[in-house]
Amino acid sequence: MKLTLKIWRQANQDAKGAMHTYELDEVSEDMSFLEMLDVLNEKLNADGEEPIAFDSDCREGICGMCSLMINGEAHGPEVTTTCQLHMRSFNDGETITIEPWRAQAFPVIKDLVVDRSAFDRIIQMGGFISVNTGAAPDAATMPSAQGQGRSLLRHGHLHRLWRMCGGLPEWLSFTLPRRQDHPLGRIAPRPGRAQ
Repeated sequence: MKLTLKIWRQANQDAKGAMHTYELDEVSEDMSFLEMLDVLNEKLNADGEEPIAFDSDCREGICGMCSLMINGEAHGPEVTTTCQLHMRSFNDGETITIEPWRAQAFPVIKDLVVDRSAFDRIIQMGGFISVNTGAAPDAATMPSAQGQGRSLLRHGHLHRLWRMCGGLPEWLSFTLPRRQDHPLGRIAPRPGRAQ
């Protein structure tokens, strides 16, 4: 793919920024959006230009660091994070406009990087947002095997815990009776300890 990229460049928080245009050839549709920016930065480095600053941490769709405005939409045309957006979402010859996430609370630090400290303070105080993450159910709505295990242990149902877990954790096996007639069968004794 061949792309024209219009990218916001700003030297620092106090500098006046502007859009800069870059041409990029041989972009694979299987690249993620951030990989495409990596390729552009490699080209800029080879040409002796300063690379574009952008946030990218996990690149697994978890951290939320790679928040960008792509063609006027948060994270681009797909309902996903920027790092999970792939270039197959764009057409050959397309012009893509990339800007930082703009808000008074998130001033631009450099290029596409914004100061997220206001957001980080909200999270540290226990704030959260609710986001539809797709097919994966919300973890808080699912029963916890750990919680079930504690309940089973508390009520003496070790055999149910054993079946539920497909075995027992090593730390628990040392607390069980070591008898042939035990429902869990014979359990090896702790190393260095007589049966």
